Amino acid sequence: MLRIIFLFVFFCFHYMTFSQNVSTKLIKEYEDTLKIIANEIMFADSEEKRQNASDGFSLILSEVLNYEKSFKHPFDSLKTISILNSPDNQFRLFNWILKKDNGSHKYYAFIQYKKKKKIELIELIDNSKNIRNSINKNLDSKNWLGCLYYKIIYIKKTGRKYYTLLGWDGHDSKSTKKIIEVLTFGGKNKIKFGLPIFKLKNKKSQKRFILESDAKTSFTLNYDKNIQSIVFSNLIPIKKDLKGMEEYYIPDGSFNSFEYKSGKWYLMDNIDARNKNKTSKYKKPKMGLINK
Repeated sequence: MLRIIFLFVFFCFHYMTFSQNVSTKLIKEYEDTLKIIANEIMFADSEEKRQNASDGFSLILSEVLNYEKSFKHPFDSLKTISILNSPDNQFRLFNWILKKDNGSHKYYAFIQYKKKKKIELIELIDNSKNIRNSINKNLDSKNWLGCLYYKIIYIKKTGRKYYTLLGWDGHDSKSTKKIIEVLTFGGKNKIKFGLPIFKLKNKKSQKRFILESDAKTSFTLNYDKNIQSIVFSNLIPIKKDLKGMEEYYIPDGSFNSFEYKSGKWYLMDNIDARNKNKTSKYKKPKMGLINK
């Protein structure tokens, strides 16, 4: 595997030395190589092999994404990689998981950003294990709360431009997390994560919102465009004396939401009852590969 990576990178470097006119054919050759390595990241039989494949994938992906022409290339053969386009077509997010032998996960991501007339590439560095007080921490590309994103929400408004991201984190063998994150462009490390726009019932604000449940159960976190709300399962402990120990939480069949109003997300409890005028009953979305 490493031999394939080094030979391919050498070939591309040699090509770049003599030509800056990158063809669609060359980008497709990059994609074909990435497809082979992506499969190794997911299915190799040891953590060491998966890590080596992920490192090689990062190297080749960053190479091809620096080409301006790659911004419009779909890379749709990379089935094990999450590739999301922002609704306003300003950036793309390439995101994947590295499974650890101990049941935990490490996350990788690149953001390909359209800045004026050029393309900028920003790597996100997963530093989850060192982040404390995560719901109110100011984070950036060098200090990222790693996860696998599956939805980018953008609601056009005046003033500061931001994107709301929904992500999945396998966390460990005991619990699973889902994250509502806010992304803005700017600052020393080019990207900022976290904004105090999540308004809770106690009138306090949070910079992001995190749900955690028993790893063996599934719960919903998704965006309903029709009511401009992020809908999620209400989680409760299996037993009352386990309150506060989220690894023992399960969905109780009801739903809460964050409703979008004037640039902020407001918490709404028990939306089946609260949204009767908008919808008689909220239907649970179909589950995807990561149980959105």
